[in-house]
Order: sequence, then C-alpha cells, then structure tokens
Amino acid sequence: MPGGLSGRKIQYMSRRELVYLTLKGLVVWLLLSGLVWYGGVYLGQVLLPVINMVILDMTADISPVVKLVISGEDASIELSAWVLNPIYLDANHFIPVGTELKSSAHLLHSLTPLVIEGTLLLVWPLEQRSQYVLLIVFGFLTAMGVLLATLPALLLGQLEISFQQTAVSGYKPRVVPWFTDWMVFCELGGQWLLAVIAAWLSIRLERVVAGFAQAKNNQNRCIYSHSFHRLR
Repeated sequence: MPGGLSGRKIQYMSRRELVYLTLKGLVVWLLLSGLVWYGGVYLGQVLLPVINMVILDMTADISPVVKLVISGEDASIELSAWVLNPIYLDANHFIPVGTELKSSAHLLHSLTPLVIEGTLLLVWPLEQRSQYVLLIVFGFLTAMGVLLATLPALLLGQLEISFQQTAVSGYKPRVVPWFTDWMVFCELGGQWLLAVIAAWLSIRLERVVAGFAQAKNNQNRCIYSHSFHRLR
C-alpha cells in the first residue's frame, strides 16, 4: 500500500469516549482506594506469613517477626528482627548477636501498586465482560508478586539504612546489600512502575489464553462440521 501502510484499520478514540474512559478510571480508582482503605488490614494480615518467609530467604543474619500495628486509623507493617550472626558495619564496629532491630512500612502506601494495577485492568477495554474474570485472576497473581517483591525489601532496606551512616564513616565499610538499592528504586517510584508492568503482563497473558481458547474452539467446530458433512 502507499506509504508502506499495513492496511490495518487504525481507530481513534473520540472525545466522548476519552471523557468516559477518564471518568471510569477515576471512579474505579476511588472504589479501589476505598476498598484498600477499609479492607487493607485484612489483606495485610494474610500477607504477613508470606512476607516473613520472603525475608528469611533474603537474609540469614536475622530472625524476623512481621506484625501489623494499628494506631487509630493508620496501620503499618512492622518488622522486629533479632540478630543471629554479628553484622559488621566496618572493621571496628558490629551489631552483636541478640540485638533487636526494628523497621516499619505504612500499609496503605505499600498497597498503592494494587490500586494502580487494578485500575488499569478494570479500565482496559475488552470485547466481552467474561474476559475480565480471567484478567482479574492474572491481575491478582501479578499484584501479589509485586507486593512480595517490594514490601520485604522496604522493611529490610530501612534496617540497613539505619546503620549505614556508621558503616560508611568507618574503615572498610560493609558492602551495601542488594535489597537496599532495590528499596531505593521502589521508593523513588519503582513500585508504581512495577504495577504498570504487572498490568501489562496480565493483559498479555489474558490475550494469549483467550487466543488459545478461541483457536481450540475453532478447531473443534471444524472437526464437528467435517464429521457432520461426512455423515450426510
């Protein structure tokens, strides 16, 4: 075709459709924000054992206990960690065995990626409403992945930062663990970016599964039609 165009029809969104999509996004955002505001505590309780397991896999120097702390209308996830092995800050300073370290992360702030991804998925246009079921299932799984990839690092990273000032001012300071850099990335907007990537991944997975199911249905129809004609 002229100009190298593919011949695929390009559809442009009208102003009315754009306004509708924007308003829909705002409504979904508010609903999910309210859901997290009132139900985030219950989700946090469910996540606590899994977060504890992830922290144990990330470091062997501490014995972690993760709990939910509620103060008025605010809730936070608190990490209490007991040092199992001496943590050397530099050549001359170390944290002795048995020392209790603490850090915390605000619950609602930590659940923000869930709201971002959920909003993107529920606003995403699909041909059939039944497709949203599959999309929400994938979205839930990827959202849990994002939370477990960020929350433990936030808690451990805050522990590390609390004594990094002593470490860097001494002789032969300790190497900064990888989860501290990951925490900084998440705090600078990385967890929001991960939510967008998770939404994109969920959409791609839904398309793959839906395409496979459609191809299977078409194959079954062809087999049925061929058998029917042979019988006639």
